[in-house]
Amino acid sequence: MIRVDRYRTSKGKVIKPSDSWFELAGNKTETAIEEGEAHNVTNLYKDTQVKMALEKLFHDKCAYCETKLVAGDWDVEHYRPKGRVAERPDHPGYYWLAYTWENLYPSCTFCNQRRKDQPRYDDPRTLPAEGKLDQFSIEDEAHRAMKPGDDLSKERPLLLDPCGDEPENHLTYDIHGQVHPVSPDDRLAVETIRICHLRRRRLRDDRARTIIRVCKLIRTIRLAREVESSEVEQELISLLDDFTAPSSIYAGAARAVKKNPQAFIPELQE
Repeated sequence: MIRVDRYRTSKGKVIKPSDSWFELAGNKTETAIEEGEAHNVTNLYKDTQVKMALEKLFHDKCAYCETKLVAGDWDVEHYRPKGRVAERPDHPGYYWLAYTWENLYPSCTFCNQRRKDQPRYDDPRTLPAEGKLDQFSIEDEAHRAMKPGDDLSKERPLLLDPCGDEPENHLTYDIHGQVHPVSPDDRLAVETIRICHLRRRRLRDDRARTIIRVCKLIRTIRLAREVESSEVEQELISLLDDFTAPSSIYAGAARAVKKNPQAFIPELQE
């Protein structure tokens, strides 16, 4: 997971749905507040305008795990769940935020829905179903926003917000592609990893492939530096920049290697 600027631009314009969508969303939000818990959330939140903007804004990647989004096979996810909250059975869901642009994220089905971690050839266990669905942990339930007008800033969520937090300050990785909290006491990291099922095996293995490539690249850059081949070194550095660019899958893992190569490359630990 990496931070994404919700208001970044493309060709001089902020990436967002059309003005007509925002007008409709504003009207629907007013209706939701008037109807209260009885409001039936419509599909406006996953309008084509929204999906196109989310794909562009997040570089065609899942906001949580950074896998590439497959056309037509990903969810418009509500950071604050729209229909119910797993941690509070008496909560109606944040229905008044159902059409709020800042509450919408692109998510792969494995992060957003509850899916089993299916067997692997070298690890034939079927692991329990995990995934965000309607989970939204906060530090203190006494500060949970239960209705429109309640102060959301008091909630202190335990789920990293890709647009509001700095995920790379909380999450790191190992050579096997597994994700870990930077600090074992970091509740934000621990809960985010659990809620979004970020330790599922196929995701781990995909991240490992990126990490191994970046390690090889860093080794090669050092070799080029030793033989004083500056042109080759610059080309390799440019390639490394591609791996860590926001548009690249698992950029967070690649950046972790670049930031602290000694943790991933044995010969640099001496």
